[in-house]
Amino acid sequence: MRILPLLFYSKDKPIAERYELTKAVSSITHGHVRSVIACFYYLEFAGQLLAGKDKFAIYTDLKKSCSDFLKFLSVHPSEIQQYSRLLDDDIQDLPADEIQSSGYVLHTLEASVWCLLTTGTYEEAVLKAVNLGADTDTTGAVTGGLAGLLYGFDTIPASWVHQLARREDIEALANRLAQRLGR
Repeated sequence: MRILPLLFYSKDKPIAERYELTKAVSSITHGHVRSVIACFYYLEFAGQLLAGKDKFAIYTDLKKSCSDFLKFLSVHPSEIQQYSRLLDDDIQDLPADEIQSSGYVLHTLEASVWCLLTTGTYEEAVLKAVNLGADTDTTGAVTGGLAGLLYGFDTIPASWVHQLARREDIEALANRLAQRLGR
């Protein structure tokens, strides 16, 4: 849930370098390969959203590109298999009662992608994520990151933005990041 800013540093780098950067940053708190893969998938999805691609096209693309890259890295097949609902199936076809929101990295990623693919607005995606229950802040944050890239800041309900604790500090930080990125 804290890895998304890495996208702005890594997005234009080759895939192997993006993976290594993701591994280095995510391993600070979660070093297991399953966590690294989840962060890598999330950033790959986010990067394509940032590039303006369709969310369903991204999901389809990642089935092949992410699978192929993980095999190229010689990630153990049992670890890749853990991601079968994202890499082999059509997660958006699953009913809500088959989506878990426990805070476990794989559950969070699946829930967030499912929420994004089964809704049509920022608000719908985030509300669906938090209404799954369990670890609502993590699933909401991960979903909100993807939905924000897809739909844009202006689609976030103003009442949500105005209620943020330390909103001015967050806006100042975002402005500094934008300046550094030349935007």
